Amino acid sequence: MQHVLNHLPNRFILGIHAPFEKRLQAYKVLHKVTTPGIAVTLHRPAHILSDMLQAQGLPTNKLYFIDTMSKQIQSPFELSNASYVGAPFDLGRLDQAIEHVVKAHGIGTKFLILDSLSDLLHYYDEATVLSFLDYFLDKMRRLHTNPILMYDKGRLTRRIIKRLQLYCNHLIEV
Repeated sequence: MQHVLNHLPNRFILGIHAPFEKRLQAYKVLHKVTTPGIAVTLHRPAHILSDMLQAQGLPTNKLYFIDTMSKQIQSPFELSNASYVGAPFDLGRLDQAIEHVVKAHGIGTKFLILDSLSDLLHYYDEATVLSFLDYFLDKMRRLHTNPILMYDKGRLTRRIIKRLQLYCNHLIEV
């Protein structure tokens, strides 16, 4: 993992297979990306993820969160460096939030962590997830944003895995 992270090009699409119990280890990528970044949380509230990252000694000062879980579970906690979307299954609002936040972070290259692609299969079928993946990666390219896709390979379909292999410059397993 370190070798790939040490040699990331300026423009990249990175796929990280990290089962849930190893997901925080995947965030070690924060040590290697020096541009501002955004983390889209599809499985835990941003304040919990932020606390966990800080407890691991990972830098969060340049990280902005798009939280899709807090409103759904009616969490009273809010971060100043976060936007809140109603639910992870609202792809339209998620898309709007991503575009707004990426543009608000100014011109220049950024990274966006989508944590976790495999969680979309709780709400959508394979065809919808594949369409979202195509659309999302095209949008990231147009917005000059390097996507980092975290997922649990054991919960993805073969077609989604093949699409990741096609699009990603690097696939890492944690």
